[in-house]
Amino acid sequence: MADLHPLLARAHRYSRKVVDLHPSGCSYDLLVGAWRKQESGALAVELPGRQRPQTKKMDIETGEDQKGQ
Repeated sequence: MADLHPLLARAHRYSRKVVDLHPSGCSYDLLVGAWRKQESGALAVELPGRQRPQTKKMDIETGEDQKGQ
């Protein structure tokens, strides 16, 4: 087996987090291209109290993002 490139040999590996992004109580409508609430049929983006998009701070720091190390 050939030796790994020095960058690949020293690269830190992160485990992938399994996150369920499926909104609870919703199903995806392919025709509309959006999540719908199963009970009412309303679009999930129009429901009050829904989870808002998260910021980049929630991303996993990888590669070029680690500038101070």
